[in-house]
Amino acid sequence: MNIGKIIGCALLIGFNFLASSAFAESSVWKVSKGQNYFYLGATIHLLSEGDYPLPDEFDIAYRDAGVIFFETDLVAAQSPEFQMKFMSAMMYSDDRTLAGVLEPGLYRRLETFLASRQIPIATFSKFQPWGVSLMIAILEYQRLGMSPKYGVDAYFNNMALSDNKKIMSLETPEEQLSFLASMEKIDPNVGIEYTLRDLDRLPEFIQQIKQNWRSGDLEAFATNASVVQMKAEFPEMYNTIVTERNDAWMSQLPALIDDSDREFVLVGAMHLYGKEGLLNQLKQQGFNVEQL
Repeated sequence: MNIGKIIGCALLIGFNFLASSAFAESSVWKVSKGQNYFYLGATIHLLSEGDYPLPDEFDIAYRDAGVIFFETDLVAAQSPEFQMKFMSAMMYSDDRTLAGVLEPGLYRRLETFLASRQIPIATFSKFQPWGVSLMIAILEYQRLGMSPKYGVDAYFNNMALSDNKKIMSLETPEEQLSFLASMEKIDPNVGIEYTLRDLDRLPEFIQQIKQNWRSGDLEAFATNASVVQMKAEFPEMYNTIVTERNDAWMSQLPALIDDSDREFVLVGAMHLYGKEGLLNQLKQQGFNVEQL
């Protein structure tokens, strides 16, 4: 396992996935008030090479913008120092072990699954269950051909670096890590059970999410069975991972309208839809929100 790549991917996946004709609706919105505006785009953090080119609207927003915002600093998240912090957060620092906290039957199921992927369960002996769930999810996405190097965030981060555009972030890697670590509040057995149960439908989920994202159909995204189930079964985690972060970002986004810069803000698709979503909150504050 390439731990560096997995950690960078983990920060972006959370849990939190074709070329289009020009000017079809997509997951990019123009947020304006008067003559000033910025762009807000929904990202998929892992994609495959075959998912390119991206919808034209992403390129339109990028070319018009002088400042590119991401959820976090992608370069800092790849530093060896931060990778050590991430690994430490996922692991027990006392005498607890994965085998000791999971029910025997569930532990054997997990062992069988990992063996089918040629991964000894001993690799995760000191991992907290939420860390195991996160690593499994990322490895499964990668097994299905999706990689963070093709993610929308990585694509535009590399482009912005090459074009010498100003790059900003809405939160630090340490803040993102603290949000992910909140998953430790989930009952260990419930979390692993949920992860193993959902793997069978992951290919279908990926296909549906990609289609919804490309067309900007957030209603379909919000009603996806896996998303609805996650919100219903883990409301506290959803509140921490999504709602609280949206609220924090809303302390920053409205101010983007006050200067002459053109910004392009890229965040995970799950942060845009619903009552707590950024699009609705911006509308409630009097912004005009137009889907490109």
